[in-house]
Amino acid sequence: MEANGYVAALDIGTSEIKLVVGELLGGTLNILAEGCAPSAGVKRGAVVDIDKTVQAIKQAVEHAEAALGDQIRSVYVAIEGEHIQIAPCHGIASVKREDQEITDTDVIEVINSAQVMRLPDEMSVIDVIPSSFTVDQQTGVVDPRGMLGYRLEMHGKMVTGSKTILHSIRRSIERAGLKLEGFVLGNLALGMSAASVDEIDLGIGLVDIGHEKTTVSVFYRGDLVYSYILPVGGDHMTRDLVYKLNCKYQDAKVAKEEYGLALEEMADASEGFSFTNINGEVTFEPQSEISYVLEARIEEMFTLVLNRVQKVGVPTLSGGYLLCGGAAALPGIQELATRVMGQKTRLYQPSSIGVRHPKYATAVGVLKYVLMSDHHVSKSRLEKPDDRVAVANPDGTSQTGNVQDHDDDVVRDDRETKNGFGRLMEKLFGV
Repeated sequence: MEANGYVAALDIGTSEIKLVVGELLGGTLNILAEGCAPSAGVKRGAVVDIDKTVQAIKQAVEHAEAALGDQIRSVYVAIEGEHIQIAPCHGIASVKREDQEITDTDVIEVINSAQVMRLPDEMSVIDVIPSSFTVDQQTGVVDPRGMLGYRLEMHGKMVTGSKTILHSIRRSIERAGLKLEGFVLGNLALGMSAASVDEIDLGIGLVDIGHEKTTVSVFYRGDLVYSYILPVGGDHMTRDLVYKLNCKYQDAKVAKEEYGLALEEMADASEGFSFTNINGEVTFEPQSEISYVLEARIEEMFTLVLNRVQKVGVPTLSGGYLLCGGAAALPGIQELATRVMGQKTRLYQPSSIGVRHPKYATAVGVLKYVLMSDHHVSKSRLEKPDDRVAVANPDGTSQTGNVQDHDDDVVRDDRETKNGFGRLMEKLFGV
């Protein structure tokens, strides 16, 4: 946190790097500045070119500093991706004070005790997130500080990630002239800030549609119980249009962003996109054809999301689904999601001026999580995430299955996707 009380949150995405600066005023989040820059050195949450990533971070920081009128010195960073694992953990500590009153020191000690385990050499602890505490025989304690007891226990989740990927992110931030305050689990922070307490308790699905991947998270009974990385995102929609229109990638991107709809039935018969195809011919593509291609891909994606969520074991998601991420800004996507998944769906975008777009959802979520949570990463006093050791279950699972799961084979099940992607294949290739 900066000396003047504001916090900066950084979301390092594949297509864009977003930076949001804010503060708390009377319990309400106040966004002070934002910055955004094209990203060229990141792929599916991992830095693949440090130099390009550093330049993009610097550009986003410059934009935010121009609006803020002050220098940004440190950031919290949203972390997510296929390398992230979440496993249950348990810590025990004795209360130190003679009068047996539990203080911040005891809470920090019990959190640290949950990490005295072993991890594979390539993995590192990112954070420990307490779910509940036990004071002597009293279970289900939310905040034990101020209570009296002799023995303090903590039940929670341990977030671990690849040392290599974490080091590359940290190195990029440091070379950009910033101090890394800590990593924050992006989908956890986003869910806690975007959904209501009742939705998280009764069950809600969060679908974050990024450039190359879609992160599906399930919250139930007040906790994140499942997260899944689907290797499909906005880039796949654009590439579908590249093949359909026989055009350059940039032209397909313009067609998607300016004329694309998630539902073909919403298309205007008089609207369309004029462009020069690969053969040098000037071509006109109706909005209905562009939207037909997009609808097929998005329908496939939501079908796969539904199939994964149904396997989680949560009886029902009474809160429905929340959509966010840059690719979720496509008109009609909320209606298509409701149709495919059979439950109410709403599009989430931050309400503050300057960040009213689904692409800022994760950065704003991290910002809000850090400012309003008593258990964010800085509270654990764990300043070197890549130097800590811990252990996850041998199969990397949590109480409800693999919390951070991915499967490259899920994208092509004919029985699941015939109505979506199958229609697209028939349209493009006649198969």
